[in-house]
Amino acid sequence: MRNTMKHSMQKKLVAVVALALVSGAALAQSTVTIYGNIDSGLLTGNNVQTTNTTQLYNGGISPSIWGFRGSEDLGGGLKANFNLESHFSADTGAGVGGMFRRQANVGLSSASMGTVTLGVQYSPAVLAFAATDPRGLRENFSGLYPWAYNSGALNAANSTNSDVGVFLHNAISYSNALGPVNLAVGYSVAENSATGPTGGAVLALGATYSGPLSVSAAYQKADYANSSNELSSMYSLGVGYAMGALTGKVNYLKGREKDATGVDATDVGILGLGLDWRLAENNTVMVAAYAGEDKKSVASSKTTSFILSDEYALSKRTTLYGQVAFVNADTAAGLRTSIVAGGTLADKNATLFNVGVKHSF
Repeated sequence: MRNTMKHSMQKKLVAVVALALVSGAALAQSTVTIYGNIDSGLLTGNNVQTTNTTQLYNGGISPSIWGFRGSEDLGGGLKANFNLESHFSADTGAGVGGMFRRQANVGLSSASMGTVTLGVQYSPAVLAFAATDPRGLRENFSGLYPWAYNSGALNAANSTNSDVGVFLHNAISYSNALGPVNLAVGYSVAENSATGPTGGAVLALGATYSGPLSVSAAYQKADYANSSNELSSMYSLGVGYAMGALTGKVNYLKGREKDATGVDATDVGILGLGLDWRLAENNTVMVAAYAGEDKKSVASSKTTSFILSDEYALSKRTTLYGQVAFVNADTAAGLRTSIVAGGTLADKNATLFNVGVKHSF
């Protein structure tokens, strides 16, 4: 009897140990990371569209965000992934957009087969565009704003599946890396309804080549809500080259928007040039220039911008920065050719100065 009880206890102990080992292995295969940026500084300028010529400014070089991302190893080289990302204003603490405006997605990835992602996510086209934008798509004074303003975002009621051209809603994407080449495609399902505009389809394509020589190509098309008629289309081509402490970039962005009858309403072209000079491992000076024009405008619509900035890393997570932008806008210049959030006044010269700190966690 005693031997039987002893044998039974041993079997239970083995089972408990085995269960603990299995649970530990399962936990070890799953990871969840909390991450984010807080970027805040002082912005002052003249001849800007906003009434606040001097303000505590949120997001000088990076957006203020927080989020969760994680993955689970499913075995055989397959992983499950998720990402939830929220946007907020560091100057007020208020949220920007919905709870997880920037990302709310889940997907499967394989080192050999690529990644499929479903939900709210970055457009594959804007990610490719960022690779050769002269300012690396900094949160202000960069190609981010021409991209957003030419995506149909200024016709927001009809571009509900494209959030400022950067984030895609109701989207499915596929990406894969073939050596130094990364290819990606994304599609936002229209999900139209009889009760009102719930979104127009969006197609986004992106391709990049990475190395000392970098190349990028991007294309994005958005339809009117509850329609298959085209609202906007954009494409960009860019190249960059790194040589020692210097990295140069050239990018061209073309954006068109159509009215409800299918006639071109805008025809915007923007050329960007940039040079990064790494003075030290923790200090980089950036010089960039953008020239944009809407050829559909009957009056002069050119905007010419010059930006000088310095980013000094106090650590891997904390960066001090200073940047100044000089903008000349012609009489009919508008947001679509501006590299400034909110734009500057037409027929004026504007100067904007921004200093701040960015901390990542």
